[in-house]
Amino acid sequence: MPDAPRVTEDPFVASGSRIGDRPAVHDTLRRAGPLVQVEVPVSGPVWIVTEDALAREVLSDPRFAKDPALAPAHWHGLDPSLEPPASEVRSLTTLDGTEHRRLRSAHAPAFTRRRLLLGRDRIATIARDLLTELAEESSRTGEPTDLVARFTTHYPLMVICDLLGVPLDDLAQAKQASEAMTHGDAAQVSAGFGELEAMVAAAIRTSKERDTGTLTDLIAERARAEFDVSDDELLYMITGLIFAGQVTTESFLGFLLAHQLAGHLVTTGDDDDDAIDAFVTEALRLYPPSPFTLWRFTTTEIDIAGVTLPAGAPVLVDIEGINTGPSHRPAPCAFDPGRPPQPDLTFGDGPHVCIGAQLALLEARVVIAVLREDFPDAHLAVPFAELERDPSVHARRLAGLPTWLRRR
Repeated sequence: MPDAPRVTEDPFVASGSRIGDRPAVHDTLRRAGPLVQVEVPVSGPVWIVTEDALAREVLSDPRFAKDPALAPAHWHGLDPSLEPPASEVRSLTTLDGTEHRRLRSAHAPAFTRRRLLLGRDRIATIARDLLTELAEESSRTGEPTDLVARFTTHYPLMVICDLLGVPLDDLAQAKQASEAMTHGDAAQVSAGFGELEAMVAAAIRTSKERDTGTLTDLIAERARAEFDVSDDELLYMITGLIFAGQVTTESFLGFLLAHQLAGHLVTTGDDDDDAIDAFVTEALRLYPPSPFTLWRFTTTEIDIAGVTLPAGAPVLVDIEGINTGPSHRPAPCAFDPGRPPQPDLTFGDGPHVCIGAQLALLEARVVIAVLREDFPDAHLAVPFAELERDPSVHARRLAGLPTWLRRR
């Protein structure tokens, strides 16, 4: 079989752009073919899936595995996003097959839509308190609030920690640790993860003294799942949940709030809930928290899409490119009920579909509702079109979101 079409452009090079723009690399990849090969200067050859049906096939095929042990040898210690092999630390993002299903069953009860809705009022209180504090500060200083720096980074971190029962005695420290894990080098990633682990370890010790709470439930579910997870592995898993729950939601929230504050959400009053749901879903499709999936590696030589992939081939799915495609619209502000469904891989597909999807959706819906109810006059402090993206390899977000908060 022939090799995959080659693309010379590096898809991981950060390049700033305005909110209405989309990195051109996604169009370049898609035009080259459904499966393309890219030569990354540091990593070497990698393969990227650019077509929806093929992506879902790959994400459900057990021959495309998550275990970092399958990564090229020279990646280890070089790529800060690469987790330890599953043989060292078992987690939702490194295991496959039966072991992954068992571990997922231990986590899933904490993230069901039914259970999360029970905490909706608590999530709304977190959002309202944070926004109120920022509005009062802005009133005192006469300066707008940067919601990216002061809200989108704090809100999801506080929500996931509150959900899991992890006290945040030092929110700034937790935020700094999460930032280091997202944007730092290998040493900073390790240090940031260690800081979060220390907070989680203290919470686990406390949870064992209680009879209720999400952490207690997770520990019990771990036993019921018949999965032998050590205390160290449990610590790693919960820390990973906090990191993933913060960094991905934070990335997307800036874009969502920008459109909300620019007046792009239109409702009739009677359809508020449906309109907010559609608004959030469309914004997530257009601005997925991660432009690409986490790495997968072929366990054997595989023939797919007319191409032979070698064993150990690193493979990504271009989420942002598939989600937006050639019909990309810069603003989720005109919903057409008759429009055919668009590809949407924001939360992935297959066995590893995002376990926190319902939480991310609920956080987004809640903050929109709080803004509309408590801060109806809130608006951007700069023209919408001038908002800048701050892209990075693993997540894209706005560089800033200057806002005038006006409490009712």
